[in-house]
Amino acid sequence: MSMIKTALTVLLAVSALHGCTTFSTSTASTTSSAMPSNISGNTLKSVYHNKFLVGATVNNAMLNAEYNPSLETVKEHFSAITTDNALKWEAMNPTPDKYHLEVVDRFVKFGQRHNIQLVGHVLFWHSQTPDWVFEDTQGQLLTREALLKRMRERAQLLAERYGDSIKIWDVVNEAINDDGTLRESKYHRIIGPDFIEQAFIIAAEEFPADTKLLYNDYGMDRAGRKTTVIAMLNDFKKRGIKIDGVGVQGHWSMNQPSLQTIDESLAAYAATGVPIHITELDLDYLGREHFFSADVDIEKIVATPENNPYSDGNFPASADAELAQRYKDIFGLFLKHSDNIERVTFWGVNDSDSWLNGWPVKGRTNYPLLFDRNNAAKPAVDVLLQLNTIE
Repeated sequence: MSMIKTALTVLLAVSALHGCTTFSTSTASTTSSAMPSNISGNTLKSVYHNKFLVGATVNNAMLNAEYNPSLETVKEHFSAITTDNALKWEAMNPTPDKYHLEVVDRFVKFGQRHNIQLVGHVLFWHSQTPDWVFEDTQGQLLTREALLKRMRERAQLLAERYGDSIKIWDVVNEAINDDGTLRESKYHRIIGPDFIEQAFIIAAEEFPADTKLLYNDYGMDRAGRKTTVIAMLNDFKKRGIKIDGVGVQGHWSMNQPSLQTIDESLAAYAATGVPIHITELDLDYLGREHFFSADVDIEKIVATPENNPYSDGNFPASADAELAQRYKDIFGLFLKHSDNIERVTFWGVNDSDSWLNGWPVKGRTNYPLLFDRNNAAKPAVDVLLQLNTIE
């Protein structure tokens, strides 16, 4: 019996000791009937409902709270939600005998209750995956067959519990380098260069047929990665390997990539015939490109008045206007390519949620999203509401 299946047989016994969720193969269900979203009114989800889903990422703190104002913003404005960490292998299954599923269950119930599309992030990723996934009981790397079996068991677990509710999944995340080569992850090292293909075959076989399976990555405008991803999409389609979307993360800044580059990249992905999902959109207002030169040790950089100018929360109106214009320009491109875009998801709800407050410089106060730290709509929201006209 495999390590995961053995763990499932003893999970009831250890759950009380470890404070873990009792595993069940039944799908998490909501306590109330799903209510239809209001698709008439001045909200992001209503204004863009005829173009694409508009989503946000929710975190554990939001879902664990009895009341969280960010979730009120989600209910009002967003038609899709993604978990930031709760479904990553390390978070939900840190050791073979531990499963933390309470937050995921709340995520599912919230989405069902408010008729919000659920997105699963992520099945297989080199990061935030515990070492035990790749090793036997003696700490030696698994064989190809053993790791593929372990991957299938994870897919089976999630399909059995959430397959009827989470209908979009990032199957593989960030497996291709900037230059287009395959990342030298443990997945690649053990399974080989067909790791991505095998992951999609497993997901297609285990999840319901109506589940949308995505490849997701950052820097999708960079020539090497773009060329490899497009070749992979075309190859999978040609050989009948199920792939239902390509995830363009959209962790961009105020100047990079250029609008022309974004436009050309969207057109190139659209040409494959595989739908596009903008999966992790935010705009790094403070910028980061200058921290990655060869003579800079990123680990030694600290927040200073020069690189963290708005630490007091006093974000000037002129900066808010610049942010709004950049979002307007980018959404203009999304509308241009809306026939090929199924979803645009922001990585967070308000500025306080953003990972950019701590990366690449720890302690910075950044302003990358549509809602401020009090969940008040920023000028960018009004701009985007006016940009598209409901048909």
